Amino acid sequence: MKVLRGIGTAIVLIVLCGALALALVAGPVRFMALNPAYLKAFMPTRSYCDEMRERVSEDLDHVALLYGLDEGALNEVVTDESIRSFTNDMIDALFAAETKTELNLPAYPSEGFAAYLRERTSYSETAIRDFSEDCAAAVTEDLSAIDSNLLVGAFTAFRDGAFANASILLFAGGAALTLLMCALLKLMYMGKSKRTGSVVLWGGCFMGVTLVFVPVMQFLLFNYVGRLNVSISAFRTILTGLLNTVLYGWFLVLLVLLLFTILMLTLAIVRACRKKRPRKAEKKA
Repeated sequence: MKVLRGIGTAIVLIVLCGALALALVAGPVRFMALNPAYLKAFMPTRSYCDEMRERVSEDLDHVALLYGLDEGALNEVVTDESIRSFTNDMIDALFAAETKTELNLPAYPSEGFAAYLRERTSYSETAIRDFSEDCAAAVTEDLSAIDSNLLVGAFTAFRDGAFANASILLFAGGAALTLLMCALLKLMYMGKSKRTGSVVLWGGCFMGVTLVFVPVMQFLLFNYVGRLNVSISAFRTILTGLLNTVLYGWFLVLLVLLLFTILMLTLAIVRACRKKRPRKAEKKA
């Protein structure tokens, strides 16, 4: 009986680990990588906006010098709010159904540059208009660097691929199978073996989370995204911003689950190792 239960436990644990790992891969793909609301909420951070402003400053400085302005004078015109707005438009374009190999991105607004020059110089309206259009064109070109046929085509292929389309079903199936295996372990270890069953159950959950946690942690620990062979540019900032937003969110979810399973496993082991109190002798009548 013990041999059969041992074999059954091994099989159930293998299925439990696989099902939990599947849910923890399909879930982030569906709810993070393929969720424009998530990307728009967490991608345009302060550091992202600062880096994007630094990337566009070179072209803006060139335009500023042509119109007699100091180097770096136009950096303040490119605000965090405008970068976030443009980033949100870019994400919407990436997920648009009609997007296949090219993005339909709006032009960066030129009003801020026109207002800046109008307040500080006595240039004619024609010169101010030309200046603002040149600045807006320079920023638009930098911020639209993600509009690459290769990258957009690869993303849309992934977005419309079989795994992405089935990700919600894979997540639901993996979660349901995980719960089923947990219930089966509970049934296999009832009565006197209940404490041992708790150790086995939470040990299996811990192993399932670890299967996904370790590769994701290694990706972040060794900074594989930062090592991408892409020259420093707005394109690199946008690409690494997309990848890191998904990876860090995924890592945080896995970290919380890992700590929870470690806590529950530790408690289960403590309860299993605790000696049972001897029963009190029955009182004599």
